[in-house]
Amino acid sequence: MNLFSYIIWNPDPIFLRFGTFTIFWYSFLFALGFIISRFVIISIYKVEKRFKNNLDFLLLYMIVGTVIGARIGHVLFYEPFKYLNNPIDILKIWEGGLSSHGCAVGILIALYFYVYKIELKGNKWQITKHHRQGHSWLQIVDRMAIVVALGSIFIRFGNFMNSEIIGTPTGSNYGVVFVGTKIQKIKNRIPAVKTISIIDQDANLNTNHPKLTLEIQLYERISSLEKATNILIKNVKPLLIKKQKIPTLIRTEDGRMNVIKTSQGYKGYFKMNGIVRHPSQLYEAVVCLLTFLILMFVWSKKKDQTSHGLIWGLFLLFIFGSRILQEVIKENNVAFGNDFVLNQGQLLSIPFVLLGLLLIRRAYLKSTSD
Repeated sequence: MNLFSYIIWNPDPIFLRFGTFTIFWYSFLFALGFIISRFVIISIYKVEKRFKNNLDFLLLYMIVGTVIGARIGHVLFYEPFKYLNNPIDILKIWEGGLSSHGCAVGILIALYFYVYKIELKGNKWQITKHHRQGHSWLQIVDRMAIVVALGSIFIRFGNFMNSEIIGTPTGSNYGVVFVGTKIQKIKNRIPAVKTISIIDQDANLNTNHPKLTLEIQLYERISSLEKATNILIKNVKPLLIKKQKIPTLIRTEDGRMNVIKTSQGYKGYFKMNGIVRHPSQLYEAVVCLLTFLILMFVWSKKKDQTSHGLIWGLFLLFIFGSRILQEVIKENNVAFGNDFVLNQGQLLSIPFVLLGLLLIRRAYLKSTSD
């Protein structure tokens, strides 16, 4: 008897529908992470008896820094040529494309401008400090690291709901079959597709290549069975089976086609071999959870007397150090920067890990000298 077995993962990416208005799981979880983070940071400042009157202002800086930094990071680090050719697409955040490395840089810059202001006095630019929470910039970054780790848990669950940032094949029957990823490719390739649903799946859990049967329905505007067949066969076949022959589940009268006409329109029936993959999003969510708990524990020991930079250094070490390891079992989202021994995600993580080690060393030396 197998202890582990694969699961077929094909959730609806929409969390709620109100008429024509929809809320996606990713957006809902992203917002929920910020809401819960707000309560956590308020409790931290309440314990430290710091100023709480402008915490919402602080979180606003965090949100702006997170979104802009993550988006610009993805554009620069992963798909620069795509967005150079279509600059307006940079604004289309809803189509995906956020970088955790860019997010980290964006938060640091946003918090810098939260703490400091640049003013023109006379003929000189001067940097002056706001009185923010009675903390230095590095102390605020430390506390924000705690809630960033917390918020990242929700973001990774959002990635899981979207079937994105998927893992590599496990080579066993343990893991997840991300059907949604394949379905989205079909929808992107065939605009005429109305719905795609799984109508059957192999119940044999002793295989790492489960067989699924998809029903693909085209919009009613398709004029003929021949046209519908050409659309489906020519576009679906290379995505699902590649060079293999597509088994026909329902044949027309001539016994050749696997597309039929129904009262709802034309439907095609195809079998596909599912690939059992690592749920890398959930692995990262677990790392973020453990990081959050460790950072909260470190903060709770000395609270506002914690060495400046220690919490941020631990965050960088745990999150980006684990990222270097986890990239081994993650599919590369884009080809840019992946021609080396290490892929783009690993290369970008190295400077953050080194910075984390320097911050931890600095905090240690300071604590031993006091």
